[in-house]
Amino acid sequence: MQTKAATALYDYWTRQRGERPAPLRAAIEPADIAAILPDVFILEQSRLRNPRFRLAGTRFCAQFGRELKETDFDALFSPDLRSRVARITENVMAHATPALMTVQLVDGALETTDAEIVLLPLASKGRTADRIIGAFAPLPGQRQPLSAFRYATLGSVSVIDPARMRTLAGSRPAVPMPVSVMAVRPSTLGQAFSRVMHLRIFEGGRNAGEPRER
Repeated sequence: MQTKAATALYDYWTRQRGERPAPLRAAIEPADIAAILPDVFILEQSRLRNPRFRLAGTRFCAQFGRELKETDFDALFSPDLRSRVARITENVMAHATPALMTVQLVDGALETTDAEIVLLPLASKGRTADRIIGAFAPLPGQRQPLSAFRYATLGSVSVIDPARMRTLAGSRPAVPMPVSVMAVRPSTLGQAFSRVMHLRIFEGGRNAGEPRER
């Protein structure tokens, strides 16, 4: 992870989930992540299955020049990528498996900006993961766009395996893994991830000997 927003949110998510596959929605306190709140969003399943924005931070909305609440997450992307992006978010929830996306954002002048989006599963009380908390931020060193972003294209998708983590996200690099190896672990990662462009696996989560967060 290369941005402060993604790293801080992932580390907070890791602490709040404890030994659960995903933290409860009630465990997320906005005040705890106040510094990155303008970059944070929450997705939930809609009746049409495509996850929609339940909440979206002010900086995130401003960069796209519109209010994102109640709009489909995949609508941020070019039309040819929307079904693929919807599958990614559905699998984050279905398998309680975090993911990291790198994207290219196209503004009104057709200039591009690189950014990353982290997608982390959340659970409602008594249910499996049915929401996603995420963060969006341009990568460090990117130029200031001349106008609002019009749409995004997908650069890569990285699956994060919390069970294999030995340090928090901010201090551990990605571990490259070929797609053919990913395909032998469908119960953990979900079949759809093996069909989405470039895939890497991140080590993530808690030390086996760490005490549970309370």
